[in-house]
Amino acid sequence: MEFLYFPEDKSEYIPGIISIIIIFILSILIVWLLMKASRKQVDSLNDQGYPMVYDRGETRKKPGQQDAAENPNTPQEPNEPNGSPTKKP
Repeated sequence: MEFLYFPEDKSEYIPGIISIIIIFILSILIVWLLMKASRKQVDSLNDQGYPMVYDRGETRKKPGQQDAAENPNTPQEPNEPNGSPTKKP
């Protein structure tokens, strides 16, 4: 088993540990930047009139935006805009 190398001097592990820490920090930074860019794209789509609907059926709202259920003075849209489906004989 000469192909495995475990150094006697443990100080040879230091460059490897430093590079792993740097790669870990950079990967966290990249994920954070991607999430920030994604939120910015969702906000720009919402501003253009294309609401993002997530799997749970909810949309992302801005902090000052109210829901129709929270504001009773706003008329609510019907659940079935085209009416109920007709039965076939």
